[in-house]
Amino acid sequence: MIEFFVILFGLMIGSFLNVCIYRIPEGLSVVKPRSRCPHCSHQITAFENIPVLSYLFLGGKCSSCKTRISPRYMLVEMITAFIFWVTYTQTGLNMDLYMYAIFISLVIAITFIDFDHQIIPNTLLLIGLIPGLYPFIRDGFSSWSTYIIGGFSLGFSFYAIAWIGYFAFKKEAMGMGDVKYAALIGLIMGWQAGIVAMALAFFSAAVIILILFLIGKANIGQRIPFGPYMSIGAIISLFWSQPIIDWYLSFLVI
Repeated sequence: MIEFFVILFGLMIGSFLNVCIYRIPEGLSVVKPRSRCPHCSHQITAFENIPVLSYLFLGGKCSSCKTRISPRYMLVEMITAFIFWVTYTQTGLNMDLYMYAIFISLVIAITFIDFDHQIIPNTLLLIGLIPGLYPFIRDGFSSWSTYIIGGFSLGFSFYAIAWIGYFAFKKEAMGMGDVKYAALIGLIMGWQAGIVAMALAFFSAAVIILILFLIGKANIGQRIPFGPYMSIGAIISLFWSQPIIDWYLSFLVI
């Protein structure tokens, strides 16, 4: 029964994240006014705003102008609910679940905003300080160095990459949003899980970008947002960093 409510909560948060993804880059309030169809300005009713179900009932179209609604709205809701459910299976019903839920929500919002606009809003990064400070409250200062080192090491590493890339290619190779996002991931996850997250980020980016090149969907010199790949690495590492570290170290044992 608890899992059902966790999934339901995830769907509702996913619906709110859709609002954030659309409005934050435009500098609009995420609270008011009520959502409207971007084509005909029809005000979305409560029935039309039920996560997933409303999209299916409406056949993926606006009830007023019949313009097709992007399935991504439903996808964001389902992704959020699924990751919330996975989080619950890993943590149980405790404060870890709530803090991870905040972090995951930020990760999802950052992913799609960076994909659409190639920016990572400072507003979301500042909210990330809430789960970022949680380990110090949970563990006291006994393990503070793990998280402080994680934030500084990842932030500095990405700043160095951005600096070297700028002087090597005479253009911005990595934005400061990526640098701050990396620092936040390191602060929340610690240096070990943070390194795993970034390794997975670079690996997933290399694989996906290579595929895009091969199918003609990307070109040399094209700006490609790195935030989504950092998010992939962060989510995987959040739950499975230790098994990945153990697997890697098993190859080093003689």
